[in-house]
Amino acid sequence: MRWDPCGSFTAYAVPAALLAVAFLIKLPLLRRAWQDPILRATTLLLAIGAVVFASLPPANLHRINQLTGVPNFAGLWVYSLLAAYCGACLWLIITWREPPSAVRRRRTRTVWLVYGAIVLGLWTTFLLGDHHVERLRDLDTYYADTPWMREFVLLYLVAHLASALVAAGILWAWFKEVEDTWLRRAVVCLQIAYALGLLFDIAKLAAIGARFGGRDWDWLSTYAAPPFAIGEAVLVAVGFIAGQAGPVVEERRRLVRTHRRLKPLWQAMLTVTAPAAPATGRVSGAALRLELRRATINDGLLKLSPHLSQSRRDRTHHAATAAGYSDTAARGIAAAVDILTATEALRLPGLERPGLRATPNGEADPTPPTGPVPSGPVPSGRGPVGRGWAEPGPGGLCGAGQCGRRGSAGRGAVGHGLRGGGCRMPDGGRW
Repeated sequence: MRWDPCGSFTAYAVPAALLAVAFLIKLPLLRRAWQDPILRATTLLLAIGAVVFASLPPANLHRINQLTGVPNFAGLWVYSLLAAYCGACLWLIITWREPPSAVRRRRTRTVWLVYGAIVLGLWTTFLLGDHHVERLRDLDTYYADTPWMREFVLLYLVAHLASALVAAGILWAWFKEVEDTWLRRAVVCLQIAYALGLLFDIAKLAAIGARFGGRDWDWLSTYAAPPFAIGEAVLVAVGFIAGQAGPVVEERRRLVRTHRRLKPLWQAMLTVTAPAAPATGRVSGAALRLELRRATINDGLLKLSPHLSQSRRDRTHHAATAAGYSDTAARGIAAAVDILTATEALRLPGLERPGLRATPNGEADPTPPTGPVPSGPVPSGRGPVGRGWAEPGPGGLCGAGQCGRRGSAGRGAVGHGLRGGGCRMPDGGRW
């Protein structure tokens, strides 16, 4: 008994489900931006692919034949959809690859005229051919010697082969120009998919050519070719899902990572100011939590600004550098010491805390440290001296001088942190 991995419903259900998921991901975007030709092409491609693979299980092919009352009508149905799928592939790649222009419109129009003619040819040859014996798995080879049905089979195979070759060539040339990481991954998936499509066509054509020569290579068409088609559909779906969902997942990871790194500074700010009030609007989830944390930090830094000291940061930075810390770590230590000292000064009335003295400009300044800066590695986001602390800017702890134009004190999440501002981190970035 020959092993037949593609004779079950599951073999076709997996690519159909993946294509359907990719279609559902694109559908909300299509509703909001119907005029975008790339979205239209992508949505059409995924919808046709899902319908094709939902129709391919032998039991479903038999149901289609029974519903229409025409033997092998399921073959006409599937091959016509495959031709439309090939046209949608080329439409998408041309639209994706080239900027809007008269040349692009002419090329896409040519694609649809050619594949529209192919669909018309499929219907014509099917109606003229003799196909009274239902074949669910080996229609291509069974009717390879039958007039008009032979042309029917060859027409769809040549159309699929041409689209795979053109698409692979365009993607190969485009891959060298793509810089976006997720877009490159999507292009790679599509390149491999079309390579598998070429293997599908080669196996099918070899089996039909063997029939013309009087040999029996039907197993190439019945058993060897379908896995390549399934692999092609899976990679097409994965490519579009990765291109769409990948940036979203990566952005969420960035938000969560930044939120976690800001925790030490946020905890210090909670000792001097109340947490930011919940925000309203379209921000939600990880983005909302990060913006609330930023707003609390901005409120706290604004409240601490009269007690911050540039000279104190300079002395601590010098001591940390002398103790062997890198310049980046020394700036983080200096910012942490300045914030902790200012926090203590704000919590105690006047200058009651031992070790504080008034400087000529009226700010609270501790006695310069005489002991060495503790040695060892600088914690990263797990304590007061870590990457969650802001780096002193030229006008204070915030790179904007006074933590923005008006700050966000008393405004909850409506601070300059929500407008894209923020303090500089020890690694030079902004939170």
